[in-house]
Amino acid sequence: MRQFVALFAVVGCFAFVGCTKSQSENCKKLIACSEALSPGTGAAMEASYGKDGACWKNGDSAAACTTACDSAMAGYQAMPNFAETAACK
Repeated sequence: MRQFVALFAVVGCFAFVGCTKSQSENCKKLIACSEALSPGTGAAMEASYGKDGACWKNGDSAAACTTACDSAMAGYQAMPNFAETAACK
């Protein structure tokens, strides 16, 4: 019976409710890097990309946000001071 309940909880999580996801490492890095390169911008990103941000409420948005963070980090690499900014590594 316990196995059935556990299985139902997992299936229900994916099928009906959508599970919350964890913040991706690149989104965490993006916030820190952005703040280091342009002070004040990291705080603005928290609502979406932060640990408790809207991005991590379900799998679809988490995947889209992770892709967005990956793209943004790639864009930051073109900035002259990116390479020497510790928060961006």
